[in-house]
Amino acid sequence: MASITEESKELDSGAHQVELALGEDSVNGLDSIEETKPGTWVWLIALTTAIGGLLFGYDTGVISGVLVTIGDALGHELSDSEKELITAVTSGGAFVGAVIAGCIADKYGRKPCIWFASVLFTIGALVQGVSYNIAAMTAGRAIIGLGVGSAAMIVPLYISELAPTRFRGRMITISAFCITGGQVLAYAIDAAFEHVSHGWRYMVGLGGVPSIILGILLFWCPESPRQLVFHNKPEECKVVLRKIYPSATEQQVDDKVRLIQHGVSQAVALNSEMSLWQTFKTLYGVPANLRALVVACGLMAIQQLCGFNTLMYYSATLFSIVGFKNAIAVGSVVAVTNWIFTGVALKYVDRIGRRNILIYTMWGMSFSLVIAAVAFHWIPIDTETLELQTEDAGWAGIVVLVAIIIFVASYATGLGNVPWTANELLPMEVRALGTMMITCTNWGPNMIVSSTFLQMMKGMTPSGAFGFYAAICFFGWIAVILCYPEVAQMTLEQTRAVFEHGFGVRYAKEWRKQHQAELKERKHVASGFHV
Repeated sequence: MASITEESKELDSGAHQVELALGEDSVNGLDSIEETKPGTWVWLIALTTAIGGLLFGYDTGVISGVLVTIGDALGHELSDSEKELITAVTSGGAFVGAVIAGCIADKYGRKPCIWFASVLFTIGALVQGVSYNIAAMTAGRAIIGLGVGSAAMIVPLYISELAPTRFRGRMITISAFCITGGQVLAYAIDAAFEHVSHGWRYMVGLGGVPSIILGILLFWCPESPRQLVFHNKPEECKVVLRKIYPSATEQQVDDKVRLIQHGVSQAVALNSEMSLWQTFKTLYGVPANLRALVVACGLMAIQQLCGFNTLMYYSATLFSIVGFKNAIAVGSVVAVTNWIFTGVALKYVDRIGRRNILIYTMWGMSFSLVIAAVAFHWIPIDTETLELQTEDAGWAGIVVLVAIIIFVASYATGLGNVPWTANELLPMEVRALGTMMITCTNWGPNMIVSSTFLQMMKGMTPSGAFGFYAAICFFGWIAVILCYPEVAQMTLEQTRAVFEHGFGVRYAKEWRKQHQAELKERKHVASGFHV
């Protein structure tokens, strides 16, 4: 621990020397390029790599329709435990895929990791499509999981390092928007092939098409500017920055490169002398890094433990239990709601801020789950078989559906998106490894939820299961209020100071006030010159 602290002090000293060399006012003024309008090119790059998010959503959402149409195609009717296995193994594979991507992201760059994910998506789709037994299907789902975990880890990281500061939240949310779009596409494909002979094979096999498209389009995507500087390629970084900021002057491009160099110089010095294990110790041994990681991973854990993904994996099963005749179509309503309100987040995540959007929506998640839990009390379900004991659930079934739609709308606007931006809380030298830990935190609880949901419904009753998820949402809402700082409008270089002040909630608030005052002053001075 002492050596880590000494290394941290050396890094801080090195950064201070750089700052003195540039001059404090100069450092603060090097970011004027952020006030210029970014070009269409950077949005297209974000949209292209977000195909990885679409595959993430498709391959996790498509299983809902597969489970209710697969029948005995794998040799026999699947038991509840076998359904949970097929579902949960994807999360397990995603956990491993996130670790692999996190370990190679700095050494080989962000772009090769996305290629790696696209190959896995293609292979996994083919293996699933030709499966005739549980073992083959499980293997295919595990390979898909490797791709999902790699994409979930690397795509938000890549976009965050490429995006202009003002639009970073929105650009990362493009990936989340594509995740929910992939889920909608999955439900549409499920519905289209529901009554087709061996239709489930088409459901899983078609997931290979977007991955091939992604692999081809990546040839036109650059490496992130910060990675180019990290690997001592400042001229290539300038080429990328000119495309991101087409209205910028050459001086502004040069200044931005200097600012990035100022931000990554510590990481270069550290990573050139430290092994992966030492970097891991830096992530956990430096208090500011640990606090940032706790907040980021905690938020991601709440995202999964709130139970949302049970709706993605088991929505058709759940609505069949409630008594809806066309469960896949009803499940599609949930997926479309998720997609629409992710679009709301896409529009407002930078304007309202990450913290506020969470505070405004998470209480709604808890409240709606409580309503669903109460309504389930009035639905006669056999907890041994999870079958409805009447022909129709009646008004209680409608209440459950409405409550779930409200829950999904609240989730999609806030908690479904904000955790994917959390890598912005981490400094450059531990960002890839930290993002790996964030993504692993996504898939660890995801694996637990997906492998226990049906058993929870039996053991705790549906009311108990949904009440449990409601409690997690409520305590998560309290944790956000106390510990989650607002970093919208901060550059990635500026966010590293936030967690040097405890959890940084008050520091971030004061920074935003000062930042707004500085912007007003700049506009005032500029208008004076125009006059």
